[in-house]
Amino acid sequence: MSTPVTQEVFSRYLDPAFRYVRTQTPARVRSRDDALRDGLNCVALAHLVLRDLFGYALPDQLQAVELTRDTEHFEPVPDPEHMQAGDLIWLGVDHPRLHLDEFVPQYDGRELVNFRDFPVKHVAICTGARDDGDHLLLHASFADGTNALWPLRKFAGYDRYGRIYAIRRLRPEFRRPAGTSGGVR
Repeated sequence: MSTPVTQEVFSRYLDPAFRYVRTQTPARVRSRDDALRDGLNCVALAHLVLRDLFGYALPDQLQAVELTRDTEHFEPVPDPEHMQAGDLIWLGVDHPRLHLDEFVPQYDGRELVNFRDFPVKHVAICTGARDDGDHLLLHASFADGTNALWPLRKFAGYDRYGRIYAIRRLRPEFRRPAGTSGGVR
């Protein structure tokens, strides 16, 4: 369920001053000010929003591959009908070169060098709000060049986002509701 405080967190990230920059990962974007100054990618946005919503800072080494597979911090959500505000929706190509369970990441430092083969291409955050019955998702949008709010159905119109690979929810032990006291862990 979405609350006014939760919606305020999401609306703070709809400022058109945010720029989509693929290389601005969670390791480089540690705050909203960093994102406004230097841009951010979809994974960095997910890190920032989850921290603002739940008061928990994910380790910055959790990038797209690691977050999609992470079971320490996240639990699966069975389908879109069970989504709640703050859930991460991992989207990708319908006909990948490699299936998700076959993908073996290769890195140069922290840079994933075989991203082309990774079938998951994007992450969006469920806002808990709906538009004509469809979930509204916040994401750092390459298509819009900034952060955007799209209904889930709109993603199907893009080859890179046509398939839902996973829906993940931050585990309860890492969450505190937005607007409550307590520091970032």
